[in-house]
Amino acid sequence: MPICRNCGVEIDVGLKVCPLCGEAVGKNVNIEVRKQPLPQKDKPEKRYPWFLELFSFFAFAAFIIVFAVDFAYGANLIWSRIPMVSIFFSWLFAFLLHHLRLKPYLLVTLETINFLFFLWALDLFISSHSWFLPLALPLILILGILFLLVIVSIRTFKLSTLSAIAVGTFTVGIFLLCLEIIINLYMDKFFISWSIVAFACIIPVSGLFLYLQVKNRKKGSDLKKIFHI
Repeated sequence: MPICRNCGVEIDVGLKVCPLCGEAVGKNVNIEVRKQPLPQKDKPEKRYPWFLELFSFFAFAAFIIVFAVDFAYGANLIWSRIPMVSIFFSWLFAFLLHHLRLKPYLLVTLETINFLFFLWALDLFISSHSWFLPLALPLILILGILFLLVIVSIRTFKLSTLSAIAVGTFTVGIFLLCLEIIINLYMDKFFISWSIVAFACIIPVSGLFLYLQVKNRKKGSDLKKIFHI
């Protein structure tokens, strides 16, 4: 917008004289562009972990109530041990997930330890015949290791969504094989049956996702065009 050199007032387009000082519009007028201040970005709101706080409150309340009821009626802890361990496991699971969601390797490792502790406690309180060492321990360790391998593969090779799903489904098949082997060894059996069938069904599914990924790259199309979404 034109600016009067004499008094500095803005002059509307079409005027021949300055409305303030009466100076004629012409050589004495500067054409200036006033920079408008950039809109200030709103500061991101601080996200408070209200869900975790609410969950922690109810978990702590349930823990105290279960403990008090069992102790009040029997002056001892009998049936309340399992609910208290379950409450603590659930709270720790949510706590780790909230604070370590951006650190997947550490998250999977600590969650695996959390599961192991929970199953060890159940074995200690429930059964007279121990099943934690021969059954639960190898299964949870294999599950944690496979999960870490999937994350490492996705991050190392920068897999796309379809490739990551293919790797994930193939890993599920491997876990099913390990699951039946460990269960059969625990029951003194030395053969595998249903896990082979399940793994055979998973392989073509995994191959389908890889095929779609290759097709997607060659045609340069996205998933929406392939599936007509």
